[in-house]
Amino acid sequence: MSSNNPLELIEQYLDRVRVYLPLDSEDTIIELQTHLIEEAERIGNGKMTAGSAMMAIERMGDPKNVANEYAGSGEKIGPVPAEYANPVARITVVLVGIAAAFIIGLTMLGIPLTQLLGADIQNWPVSIPIMIFLNVFIIVAIIGIISLFDREKPLTDKTTLESIFGLGVEGFKPKGKLDALGDLFMGIFWGFVLMLPQVVLVLSPEFVQVAMIVVVWLFAGAVRGALFYIGGENNFNLAVEGILSSVWIAIAFILINVGWPVRYVWNYSDGAWTTFDLVQFFTENEIPFPPFDWIWAFVMFITVVIAVWRIFVSIMKITMHLRAGKGIWWQGNWGERRSLRTPLWKRILGEHDQFEQQQKQTVYHDGYTESDE
Repeated sequence: MSSNNPLELIEQYLDRVRVYLPLDSEDTIIELQTHLIEEAERIGNGKMTAGSAMMAIERMGDPKNVANEYAGSGEKIGPVPAEYANPVARITVVLVGIAAAFIIGLTMLGIPLTQLLGADIQNWPVSIPIMIFLNVFIIVAIIGIISLFDREKPLTDKTTLESIFGLGVEGFKPKGKLDALGDLFMGIFWGFVLMLPQVVLVLSPEFVQVAMIVVVWLFAGAVRGALFYIGGENNFNLAVEGILSSVWIAIAFILINVGWPVRYVWNYSDGAWTTFDLVQFFTENEIPFPPFDWIWAFVMFITVVIAVWRIFVSIMKITMHLRAGKGIWWQGNWGERRSLRTPLWKRILGEHDQFEQQQKQTVYHDGYTESDE
């Protein structure tokens, strides 16, 4: 739904443009944002209203054409039109990365690829091109049908197709400052928790043997969080992210064989704390213990999928930055988009949106400014 707030209309339109731009194009977004504001104020004779903002947006034109004009390849890539080249490439990379992450995670659980895809594949490998062609044809048909339903939407509303392409933008979004801070504090917190004598006593003997490896990795993850919080996203921090994710995959292969890490729980009885043996309890009561190992295997699977995705994204971004001529370290960004609208907590403190004060004032020819309130 479109808004009556001119700044929000502009941001909604730019969200559509962002889908078609290459990664790390925030400077282009700011340039377009400034142009739209100036144009809206010119149309509104010094005031920016919802109507003047919409006219400025309509004059700028279709988001995919604007993005291609500013930063597009200018040519088709195979059957893909130039304006769709960036989002299609990005969503393809995302899907390939997710598939690779899940395949590696399932392989770690001992599920072979032939079992995952089906062991009986007829006419292998002759059938592969036919399968690819049919899938591409179906995808193109679906995209065409979706586009027909979105033709009447205003320029400020994302189409269904753009919402799908937007997954590619979010998939490569830089780590936010709060996420980096979370990595820092959670790494330190859980590292110290695993070293507490009271915690060590409830762990299984097998897990205790590798617990210090996990502790070291957690502290290394805290360092990674600190680096991202200080420097944002750059090649050095991305390399650290990729290396730590690779190390975690190796650790996960060990941990999945260790099994469920908690053997005991603390029990307060007769005025004293004692440990209660979970394995013995389940064995004596003939309750199967394996479900806990399945839960542990699922947790390891999820963490490995995330680690593989981080490696994939790190390699892609480092390659992109090197092609752009960037070095190892620079002050990167944190994934937060620069917004014209003031957050709610600042509004509570009395601050207003940028340009909001200008809209509440009348400027006379002699330079005198009078509030409209």
